[in-house]
Amino acid sequence: MVHAGDRRDPVGVVNILEMARGRGLDPAALAVAGGLDALRPADAPVLAWQELAVIEAVLRALPDQDPALLGLETGLCYRVSAFGLFGWAMLTRAVFADALALWARLPTLGLSFSAITARYPPGEAIVFTLDDHGLVSLPRAVHRFLVARGLVSTAVLTADLLAAPVMPMAAGIDIPPPSEVQDRDRFHEVLGPHLVFGGGGGHRLVYHAALAGRPLPFAHPVATRTAERAFLAEAARRGVGGPMAALDVLLRDEAGPPADLVQAARRLAMSERSLRRRLAAAGTSFRQRRDAALAERARRLLVEGVAVERVAIALGYADAAAFTRAFRRWTGETPGRFARSQPRRSAMTASSTT
Repeated sequence: MVHAGDRRDPVGVVNILEMARGRGLDPAALAVAGGLDALRPADAPVLAWQELAVIEAVLRALPDQDPALLGLETGLCYRVSAFGLFGWAMLTRAVFADALALWARLPTLGLSFSAITARYPPGEAIVFTLDDHGLVSLPRAVHRFLVARGLVSTAVLTADLLAAPVMPMAAGIDIPPPSEVQDRDRFHEVLGPHLVFGGGGGHRLVYHAALAGRPLPFAHPVATRTAERAFLAEAARRGVGGPMAALDVLLRDEAGPPADLVQAARRLAMSERSLRRRLAAAGTSFRQRRDAALAERARRLLVEGVAVERVAIALGYADAAAFTRAFRRWTGETPGRFARSQPRRSAMTASSTT
């Protein structure tokens, strides 16, 4: 469900206005329709209702254009570098699979209205899925625009990260096809000749499995950590989930043992008291959040084939026995038994920092 007051990254509105400018519309007038500064629409926080108002203003101004085609053209405006610190964190990861680990945060950081997930089991195709259940309450034309924008921007960002003109092996967009042949052809140009409209298969992009291990051209582990630490504070300030979402990112993705309460509060630019109050309001506690993060990281390392003793050290435990007791408390089984029951990921596809 889209909430009118959700905070959004300005990049969405900026790209809509860029597309509209190319169609001969006045970006300033469209910005005003969304209650934004006509001269500097990207300088102030953007709320969900404002971005949706700008989309509706564009659709009203171009009544003869298919909303899906306008969404496609807007999706083509996206670049990873426009995502600021978050984009830099993706660009500097070691391999493509590492960058994919960040993909699910796009809605949390106000960069997407829809959940866009990436599945990439070892040796299997990479599958992006766009979940549009949260868009069903929107006008049909707006829904059509957002689905097309989300799927196309995902394809564009994939090529941008890899610095190569990669094309999906297969794709599906579960909306009726454009009525005009040239509009359908445009979708096939962008999403590949095997794109299927409708059919009930959902919205998806499928890429070759080998791309998961492809090195990224700007890989730099120190730059990755620096960027991720910086965008945590930005996520707390602007992200849809606010400080709680940022806390989860910090606890899950930090290299080394997760932060304690004092460290987490400092990293999120909050007082310990404020962080405790936010956690209580959310019906949880710091220990619960930290334990969940530790369990997730432990499972990930074990699946990657890391020895129990090394996992214990990585998560800050004094020895393997202490870690084993904690893991059994989290999951009901020992880490050794869990590891034996899981298919292992190759080192090429394992994330270096998450």
